[in-house]
Amino acid sequence: MSAAFSQHAHAGGSRPLTNGRYTTFLTAAGAGYSTWGELALTRWNADPTEDGGGFRLYLRDLDSGAFWLIGQPAPGMAEQTSRLDADLVEPRRRDRDIETRLEVCVPVDADLELRRVTLRNLGDRPRRIELTSYAEVVLNAPAADAAHPAFSKLFVQTEWVAGARALLARRRPRVPDEPACWLVHALAGDGGNVEPPRYETDRVRFIGRGYTLAAPRALVAADPLSNTVGNVLDPIVSLRRTLELAAGGEARATFLLGAAAERETALALAARYAAVTKVEAAFRAATSHPLASSLSWPGAERESADHPPADSRASADGQPPSRRSRAGAQAGSPAAPFPDDESLQFWNGYGGFSADGREYVIRLQPEASGRLRLPPQPWINVVANPRFGFLASETGAGYTWSQNSHENRLTPWYNDPVLDPHGEALYLRDEDSGTVWSLQPGPIPQPVLYEVRHGFGYSRYHHLSHGLEQEVCLFASREEPVKFALIRLRNLSGQSRRLSLFAYARLVLGVSPGDHAAELAVHQDQATGALWTENRNGEFAGRLAFAAIAPFVGIPLYVTGDRAAFIGRHGSPARPAALYRDKTLDGRLGAGLDPCFALQTMLRLEPGATLEQTFLLGEADSQDHARRLLDRYRADGAVAAALAETQAFWRDWLAGVQIQTPAPALDLMVNGWLAYQTLSCRLWGRSAFYQSGGAFGFRDQLQDAAALIYHDPELTRRQLLLHAAHQFVEGDVLHWWHPPAGRGIRTRFGDDLLWLPWLAAFYGRVTGDWSLFGEPVRFLKARLLAPGEDEAFLTPEESGETASLYEHCCRALDRSLTQGAHGLPLMGAGDWNDGMNRVGREGRGESVWLGFFLYAILGDFIPVCGQHGDYNRARRYAAFRSHLAAALNEHGWDGEWYRRAWYDDGAVLGSATSDECRIDALAQAWAILSKAAPWERAESAMDAVERQLISEPDGLIRLLTPPFEHTPRDPGYIKGYVAGVRENGGQYTHAALWVVRALAELGRRDQAVRLLEMLNPIHHARDPAGVATYRVEPFVVAADIYGAAPHVGRGGWTWYTGSAGWMLRVALESILGLELDEGHALRLRPCIPDDWPGFRLRYRLPDHEAVYDIEVRNPGRNARRVAAVEIDDRIGLIEYGAARIPLFRDGDTHRVVVTLAGTAKGNAAESHPPTSEATSSTTSSQLTGERQ
Repeated sequence: MSAAFSQHAHAGGSRPLTNGRYTTFLTAAGAGYSTWGELALTRWNADPTEDGGGFRLYLRDLDSGAFWLIGQPAPGMAEQTSRLDADLVEPRRRDRDIETRLEVCVPVDADLELRRVTLRNLGDRPRRIELTSYAEVVLNAPAADAAHPAFSKLFVQTEWVAGARALLARRRPRVPDEPACWLVHALAGDGGNVEPPRYETDRVRFIGRGYTLAAPRALVAADPLSNTVGNVLDPIVSLRRTLELAAGGEARATFLLGAAAERETALALAARYAAVTKVEAAFRAATSHPLASSLSWPGAERESADHPPADSRASADGQPPSRRSRAGAQAGSPAAPFPDDESLQFWNGYGGFSADGREYVIRLQPEASGRLRLPPQPWINVVANPRFGFLASETGAGYTWSQNSHENRLTPWYNDPVLDPHGEALYLRDEDSGTVWSLQPGPIPQPVLYEVRHGFGYSRYHHLSHGLEQEVCLFASREEPVKFALIRLRNLSGQSRRLSLFAYARLVLGVSPGDHAAELAVHQDQATGALWTENRNGEFAGRLAFAAIAPFVGIPLYVTGDRAAFIGRHGSPARPAALYRDKTLDGRLGAGLDPCFALQTMLRLEPGATLEQTFLLGEADSQDHARRLLDRYRADGAVAAALAETQAFWRDWLAGVQIQTPAPALDLMVNGWLAYQTLSCRLWGRSAFYQSGGAFGFRDQLQDAAALIYHDPELTRRQLLLHAAHQFVEGDVLHWWHPPAGRGIRTRFGDDLLWLPWLAAFYGRVTGDWSLFGEPVRFLKARLLAPGEDEAFLTPEESGETASLYEHCCRALDRSLTQGAHGLPLMGAGDWNDGMNRVGREGRGESVWLGFFLYAILGDFIPVCGQHGDYNRARRYAAFRSHLAAALNEHGWDGEWYRRAWYDDGAVLGSATSDECRIDALAQAWAILSKAAPWERAESAMDAVERQLISEPDGLIRLLTPPFEHTPRDPGYIKGYVAGVRENGGQYTHAALWVVRALAELGRRDQAVRLLEMLNPIHHARDPAGVATYRVEPFVVAADIYGAAPHVGRGGWTWYTGSAGWMLRVALESILGLELDEGHALRLRPCIPDDWPGFRLRYRLPDHEAVYDIEVRNPGRNARRVAAVEIDDRIGLIEYGAARIPLFRDGDTHRVVVTLAGTAKGNAAESHPPTSEATSSTTSSQLTGERQ
């Protein structure tokens, strides 16, 4: 047993049972987890207060429906006794005349654990008791799993072996030498049963959205387990067996969990203990061998539902439930006046867009049981400013960060789309009745209709219950590190109300809960009443996290800094003990606690009266800074002003580009949500529900910033300089780095460094600000990677060397002019597809895609060299570019499409002869985007994409097909993903958008627009059936959509994806035809389908220097070319097939009308043919930088 496991176990107060190889850690509540060597087999959170998770055993009385969990106590605990010997602990427990005993042992000679449950019927009637096991499968290092559970789960597959009556789980390896591990779960001693047990391996099916682990759907509902196995994406192992007990009778069942390196060995473990005699022998040995023992725990009885039944007010006509109906849904609440019912755009049964598109409105309706009908997975908002932010789901769950969303989380990031736990919560308590509930739809929801509005920079929650209208608005300061929870209460009950308002936040101040908990001491500032604690987390040490209320003067305030006191032992935010037990919070503060911020204020609210109260959560530089912030926001009207400032910023910033097309779903995304996703999440927050990076990715945020150039070119400029400052003197770059200290990884990726020259040249062409290339920027230094070392996590140092941005770009290009056996660039430890990290790791593999990418970059950068008088370098780049064109078309062409790469050993990837990954969309799209492919080959390559990778019935453009699954070759960790997930045969939306862009370049206008509409997340969730398939938010882009059964069409990771920026660029540039020419002119060459009558585009110059109101007309329903342009009623210029609109910085609004028409007489070409440069030579004007 490793020291790391021992420390983890000690933190959670568990006791290990081990044979030296296999260990199970068991807490007093029966929680804990199991390990095999250095691998965690099952998941556990090591939470000393909640003490949940781990291997769980549920009991259910099939006659009454009541169920309970062995281990965790509850109010009204049943009769319990215990016997303690040196190696045997046997607590007994009595629940409704059922006595339960649980024994656990780890045999000395077998890598498994046995959990034997003995039930005895103490009553005078027969009983039927159903036993159900539950354990979450990990098969990974605990730290790796805890860092990113959603990612870790994607590699696990499960199966049921009928002959052995056993469940198996295994992790598909990410690296060839990864130790194999097969998890086995079976009922030991069960060979005498004729009927096999029911089973489940899909955690989503077992728990159910809106249910809890204490009361999962598998226990609440009467349905049998689903017998689901395979690529379940969130794996568990669960078996179910029913025991029949005569009056006074006794019965046993034993659950086996084990591990082995081979499949057959794992099955042999189950077979070995199939006989009851073997099980009994194992437990006899446990009482005498020092390395094995038995333990037992009582259980907590739970009713089979979390909420009392309530009438559902859900609309039956498919329309959104009206807000007016909510008043009638409140027991004892008089009807309250509401605005007229709001018509929502693209209502899908769960939510829709407000009329102005600035809010996504989610309406949560109670089911007949009273449980809220939630979306299949959390639908969140990412609210951020450049250095601070938070996530907020539709239930109010989420987390808050400061400075770095990964390294300095103030509250926990849970990454659990099933339970969506609350690390922060807001509660109300009626002081007369003692009733407790949450102001948001979690963690203590009420059986009423809730309305949630995710807006730009805020999320708002509204409902009526207990005679009160309740509203919460969460937002962050525009620039300061403060989160506000602005609460508004209105008394509709007709009687005076005495209320307590509570705010709770579990403290992390690090990466994971427990990292620094023992170091934190919570204090109260007497001057401000605020709670605060000093950060002890590395580079963030000395900063001060704080929580406070506003207003403060004259408001009674009670606090605690002890989470164990607030939620109680074995409690949770869904049942916080202090709210049911104590009149006021206990005031416990200081060190040595399970730290939290919890505040309580008492209020009196007269009939018809309204009051506002705000809770603040933030992190300041110092105590003085914290006090200044509190003084500022406690001033009259300051919180409302802060909200108005945030809303005004987003309203103005997003107004820079607005469109109106015949595709309203496209308008909604372009007019707000794509740019908001890119700035708030990708550039500022760098975190979301499914991925929380915190770091800047060299290639990633460069592309994001480039997409926002039409909104804020200065932002793009700053990002280019920031990334250049993270380049090494040798020319390579940090793949990603964490601010503020700059720790990151140095890699052998082939494409990272190239995004700098490409996007710097793009910035220059768009803005005309070529002075950027003269800006001085530092270089970094760090140790070089050793031979065979693919990457290293390190902290670079200042090199002392500074050079112009132009020199930085040139070093990146010079380092990239590599060639393999086929004359194409070396792939290194990966190119754009990170998962293909072992195709060229030995230094010989070549990337066809990288060849096309480099060809395009050189074409854009050679004129920059000419501008700098660097003619020798320009000629060298031009010669290499010509060589690339020849090599790509001689060796990269496969006959019908372009290949993807060559392995180090010379085997081809992405060929018709390949066993898997026969075609890859990336190479085909970039063959066209780079203009390196001749016309006929460009057409053929895109035909192949349409035949093999585009599936309009499924709404997908797959990245590659068939997925890596059985090939003996090792392309990299992409093969570890289960088939059809993420890059491995699913849709990777980033690349799918490049396919759309390529179709537009080819002039396939109808297909390009139709597929862009298909990729729009709104269209993946148009109705309840679509929501059930897609599952994730329909108002932001998902990085990936799964492409293989049984998950075809299911959305993957949302929000934190560069696909949002590329969807914005493809819509504006490739479809609507927007292009800026060095800041002096706007070019417009639309690529719209003939059936569009036209569109409108409103573009505002930076700094509000002028507005261009552009109307594009297609009167003849033939949109092949620009036929005419008028600017302020004057005839404009058509240049190279595009309307050329000069930009006047005069503060006025300029009216532009562009008319489209069919092919001019005698000209059969499309409006913008796919000009191929494959056979052309670089001209002198390219070398000198003259514009053509």
